[in-house]
Amino acid sequence: MKIGVISYLLRHHDTPTAMQFLQDIGYTNVELDFRHADGLCDYHKQDAVGGARARVICLEHGIQPRAYCVGGLRPANLPDLRRVFEFARGLGVQVIVGVLDPAILPELDALCHEYQIYYAIENHLGNVFQAAETMLEAVAPYSMYIGFNPDTGHFAAVGLSAVDEVRKLEGRIYHCHFKDSDQHLPLGSGAVDMLAVVRELKRQGYDRLWSIEHYEYDGISDEDLKEGLAYALSYVRALDAQTR
Repeated sequence: MKIGVISYLLRHHDTPTAMQFLQDIGYTNVELDFRHADGLCDYHKQDAVGGARARVICLEHGIQPRAYCVGGLRPANLPDLRRVFEFARGLGVQVIVGVLDPAILPELDALCHEYQIYYAIENHLGNVFQAAETMLEAVAPYSMYIGFNPDTGHFAAVGLSAVDEVRKLEGRIYHCHFKDSDQHLPLGSGAVDMLAVVRELKRQGYDRLWSIEHYEYDGISDEDLKEGLAYALSYVRALDAQTR
């Protein structure tokens, strides 16, 4: 089980500081976000060389980049779409993650084929992609390079069972965001049945990153975030042990 964390939670730091933060609490895998304060991970500013540079920074801190989060892609991002893939190639990841406007699916699928990199669409409160049925319908005309990043917390936010939605998406899950219904509480203290989600993903043979995206709220201190993410790592490791 590859347990990691999305570095979006540390976007206010430069990339090396964020990786040091994660190394200090025992993380060895990361979903690298594009929004770090130094711009070193921003596909608008960087290319494949920049992606390779970001990879070195991660590896120097004992952390393996497993996915690249672009936040979201919309028609306005089309001029920079190839830069997304160039950076991801340099970073050495197989999966790009983000919210998506379905209008750009044709262009996205073509680039996924060209670069042989997957795109994992995140379900999100307020987005057209909130439920598995809508997600599956939208990607049906496209290749298997287009799949999903089930976000357990966002399923809960719209009143859906995370485990039921994950079950429906079987075969096209390329990434997973682990969060609970109340991010101010420790991961596992909310309404999402995290153990059931882990069991279901393992039943499906999911072998990519289990990416923690909890404690995502304004005003959280680095001290509280460090304590919370340390607990989250031990919690997901315990879920792994329970489901072996």
